[in-house]
Amino acid sequence: MTMNHLVSETTDPNSINAFLETVPRFDSLIEAINSLSSTVIDSIDDVNLKPVSGGDINDSGLLTLDSVDPEHRQIFLKQNSVDNARLLSAEVAGLVAIRATGARTCQPLCFGIDNELGCSFLLLSVIHSSQGSKGATNKSQGWHDLASQLATLHQALPPQPDSVEAKATNPDTEAQQQTEQQIQTWYAGWFEDNFIGSNPQYNPWSADWHEFFATQRLGQQTKMAFDKQLINRQTVQQIERIQHKLQQYLPDYPLTDNTGQPRPSLLHGDLWAGNAMLGNTSANSSEVLGYLIDPAVYVGHPETDLAMTQLFGGFSKEFYDAYAGYGLVEEGFTDRLDVYNLYHYLNHLNLFGSGYLSAVQRIANRFGS
Repeated sequence: MTMNHLVSETTDPNSINAFLETVPRFDSLIEAINSLSSTVIDSIDDVNLKPVSGGDINDSGLLTLDSVDPEHRQIFLKQNSVDNARLLSAEVAGLVAIRATGARTCQPLCFGIDNELGCSFLLLSVIHSSQGSKGATNKSQGWHDLASQLATLHQALPPQPDSVEAKATNPDTEAQQQTEQQIQTWYAGWFEDNFIGSNPQYNPWSADWHEFFATQRLGQQTKMAFDKQLINRQTVQQIERIQHKLQQYLPDYPLTDNTGQPRPSLLHGDLWAGNAMLGNTSANSSEVLGYLIDPAVYVGHPETDLAMTQLFGGFSKEFYDAYAGYGLVEEGFTDRLDVYNLYHYLNHLNLFGSGYLSAVQRIANRFGS
């Protein structure tokens, strides 16, 4: 398998591989499935595959296997084209990074490119939704746990350039604590550009969070929307004013390192309601747990994740009350959450068209006039 299909040209392959190498990689989807099954299959036609709807990027399905491991008798399969393999490898890196913080997500079991079948693929552990479980009446437990998982993600020390190997595999080691003492500058960004939906998400490391958000979040999406003739020059100018006033609108990081220096967090990056689940990996369990899925990870301010949870209907009040108990929400958050969400409204405008224009204009008028 050629690495250029799996790793962004803008990244250091050694850094991102610290995440990818923790997950088995195969050149054949059949071999990948056989690695998880006690019955060997010879053809994809022999697989018990039930298509799953709901995603608009990958083809997805539920595989039922003969497996000695009861937790892996059902696995989740995502497929895309060979050319779009990085959509899946970026997800693998994000899931591994989230799991390394101790936050709960689905487990990436294996991934790769099958040139014979003409696809890239990712096999994941299955999360059984609480809607169909014995614990459906105890959503409160699930919302509290989801808040705990997000707080765990945000409170963990984030991976940083030149220290990825220590922080990607086990963020609680003594080696990482020593690394923290050596860090003089904390960076926002990520080890490669990844994706927000199917659009590129640019993540060059930056020592200035406000500059990073202005340029790599608002700037990139604004340029894309203007180039597509989805917004006019007036809206561009309003967003440019917002970019110049971000230090006025957005606070510094709420957490500090052991030297007292403000430091960022690892972010889920795409945390709307469809990318969080309440359920359990065991179909027979009545315990309702929270899971962070389908990430678009990068390192930055934790308020960006919390802001996005309020798009498209938001999460339960129990979730917000529980998350607030971790001391990560600063005064005035509700007044500025639209500044964070302007990035996602612009992205949805670029992905899906003019239905999101009014939201972009509303925020641009409020903060950029």
